Amino acid sequence: MRVDVLLFGPIAQRAGRASVPVEVAEDGATLAHVRAELNRIEPELARDLASCRLAVNHAFAGENTQIQTGDEIAVIGFVSGG
Repeated sequence: MRVDVLLFGPIAQRAGRASVPVEVAEDGATLAHVRAELNRIEPELARDLASCRLAVNHAFAGENTQIQTGDEIAVIGFVSGG
């Protein structure tokens, strides 16, 4: 299945785009699979991605969360400020 992973802020700037299409297995795909494939497709983002959380359908989710066709997946980087 193909999912589009949304990127924001500095990660999107480094990737040069706001989303990355990722192919994962149709059955049993998890966010861990998405993260691994994203690291393969965009190796220059691997260090940044290691410290980011993933969200599915507007909610943070763990690496073992299974995904379905049509789910919205986003990479959420850490934000600092004051």
